[in-house]
Amino acid sequence: MIIRKSEVKTMPQHFIEPTRYEFVESMMLERSGFLDSSSVEGRLSGGGDGDKNGIILVQNNRIFITPPLPGGKPALISAVHPVVLKINWKTVTEPTEVTSADHITWEICEKPQYQITVSPDKLKVYFTLYRAEKYAWDLVNCPASFEAAVRAEPNRALTLSTLTIEQIIASLDKSLTLRNLNIPAIYTELIKPTYLPVCIAEGKASLPGKESRLEWLLPEHTILGNGMLLETDRTEFTNPLDYRDFPGAPFVREGEVFARKLPPEEGLPGFDVYGGVLPPPPPQDLTFKSGRDARLLSSGKIIALRTGRPRITKGTDRVKSCDFPAVQLISGETASVSGEIMCAGDVVIQGNLEGPVRIEALGNVYIYGNARQCTITATGSIYVSGQVTLCNLYAGLNGVQQHRLYSFSKLLQEEICGLREAARLLAENVESRQQSVKYGLVILLLLEDKYSHIECLISDLQATLLCMEDSSFQPATDQLKHMLEVFVHPGQYTEIITDVILNTFSRLLGELYSGIARMQEEYVVIDIARSQDSILQSGGDVNVRTTKQDLI
Repeated sequence: MIIRKSEVKTMPQHFIEPTRYEFVESMMLERSGFLDSSSVEGRLSGGGDGDKNGIILVQNNRIFITPPLPGGKPALISAVHPVVLKINWKTVTEPTEVTSADHITWEICEKPQYQITVSPDKLKVYFTLYRAEKYAWDLVNCPASFEAAVRAEPNRALTLSTLTIEQIIASLDKSLTLRNLNIPAIYTELIKPTYLPVCIAEGKASLPGKESRLEWLLPEHTILGNGMLLETDRTEFTNPLDYRDFPGAPFVREGEVFARKLPPEEGLPGFDVYGGVLPPPPPQDLTFKSGRDARLLSSGKIIALRTGRPRITKGTDRVKSCDFPAVQLISGETASVSGEIMCAGDVVIQGNLEGPVRIEALGNVYIYGNARQCTITATGSIYVSGQVTLCNLYAGLNGVQQHRLYSFSKLLQEEICGLREAARLLAENVESRQQSVKYGLVILLLLEDKYSHIECLISDLQATLLCMEDSSFQPATDQLKHMLEVFVHPGQYTEIITDVILNTFSRLLGELYSGIARMQEEYVVIDIARSQDSILQSGGDVNVRTTKQDLI
């Protein structure tokens, strides 16, 4: 049997098109003459009767097959990529027996000359060139053997076709709207191949609109500095506790417009490479909770219903709220002696502050003078008219995370969740031994052993809450204080402690630190004159008012 290749067809498209070959003639060869005219190498023998086995020879693009003699075995044939062999119209994937009675065809399944791809967002079309020339393929000569693997290699001396721009354009998906087809880019890649994806067409992305947002409209006296802290109607202030050292601190009078809610703005649509319209994402609106101290007008303007500092907190992602925090006035000497100040609003300190002092405010902190060896934590901004030395200042988000009410309650909640899980596992272990135990006793056992450190966490949180008793702290803490007392003395409450009680305790702790987190203000800055050996961490801007004279 002789098998040779048929005429090779040119592939006009970029899809894989195998080159096909057909069985065209067969002949029975005398075994002696066949062996005399061919070198005999490889696996001629399949055993003791190897000379009776069938034999395969690949030579001059022909496959010669001789049938086995009586007592012999049929020859074994296989293919090596990119050759695909089919015996009796079935693809061969492993060495297969073959005789002169079988119908055999083979084909070349090679990689396409190029590929056209569309980006996932359908905004770009890429052309990737693999090779510009298409060559004929020849079978690799194989000596006569009992088992043969048919191989092929391109004949670079015989070019069947060369890729053209016309072929590429003709093969493009007809559904593509190629109004911006970059033909020079295709031509350049064909002449000087990089074999990398080249963008040949682009759509136009939609332009997103603007989401609803808040805009400060600070009165002129706020920009220049003002003394509205005392809530007086005078326009000139002789009190040293004015805000002229802190331009931009948003203090307003009753009835003044201090902010505006800007409506969302629609974006512009685009189009993809298929001509489809790409609508812009809908802009999100903003929910503004004005509270009792401000009013949102239909025009979007926000006016103050009292004199003071409007505080806009971040709240959730698209919900902002506004209130006017209380103000605590303290002299620098008093603060230095106290050593610790906690306030649910703004803290204003007149004079120098000599530490060690810790200040925690759910609002802004103003210091009229220098600060030394102080830790200042504010969910709003921190203003210091003088120099800070050996200080740690935390404002905005950093102030929230450093506030002891936040950190203590969050850490305690995590430990209570661990306590619940440990109690569940311990109770299951006891019940598996056909025993019963009170849940309160399980909690008591864990609090005295593995979770004994919870008592210290509870004491720290109780002490911190005690410092806040005289302030107008918003989150209600009476029920939480009762829970803290229960778990300080768990032995007295083993009858009432249940998983439901623990879950309630965890929920109250979560509400506490979430309430502190909501105190983070929208606009935050650390504003100081100079800094030396200090740590400044702001959730917004940092402004150091160092003058040229200070640098000399």
